[in-house]
Amino acid sequence: MDCIAHRGFAGANPENTVAAVEAAAASADGVEVDVRRCGSGELVVHHDETVDRTTDGSGPVADSTAAQLASLSVDGSGSGIPTFEEVVEAVPEDVTLHAELKERGTGEAVEQVVADADCEAVVSSFDPQALTEIESLPTALVQFEGEALVSRARQLGCSFVHPNLNACNTGLVDRAHGAEMGVNVWTVTTPTEAERLGATGADGVIADFPDCCPPE
Repeated sequence: MDCIAHRGFAGANPENTVAAVEAAAASADGVEVDVRRCGSGELVVHHDETVDRTTDGSGPVADSTAAQLASLSVDGSGSGIPTFEEVVEAVPEDVTLHAELKERGTGEAVEQVVADADCEAVVSSFDPQALTEIESLPTALVQFEGEALVSRARQLGCSFVHPNLNACNTGLVDRAHGAEMGVNVWTVTTPTEAERLGATGADGVIADFPDCCPPE
């Protein structure tokens, strides 16, 4: 199974920062980050609509400039909220970037940044409409439930499905593989969970900690 670092191994590093991406890339096959647009128009890497949970600041990401977001400290690390371009630049050639779209209207810009960097990438989202903006990169539909996930993803032309770990079983994996889609499962927090998912035939785990990932 592939090891994909959820937000740059959010359980071990300051999530969605350049520092997290660099640290995670040393041991992961892929790094997953969240993408949205800030008040000054740039794409930035941050999960929540506001900065309150993870930084020493407050307020919506959409109300702050990229420079203001960069000046914040994520999880007390001194690392600020980066632009998507900065994160892409930090991803090594042999590591796949997984960019989750948190908002509509960002897909075209994500594709452009990835193309300029010649980076291997997969674009994912919970929002099927957001995925329709992607034209040149493989896509993944993310869902909490497993019911109908494969059929929805197939209708969208996705290359992957990303089910929640509680919804992933052998039946779902078999249906996805039968539709020629890979299966990456989130969010894995223990080696035991990863072992169970490996037994289902899943192709990858999206994990919070490096030790959740199967050995080479």
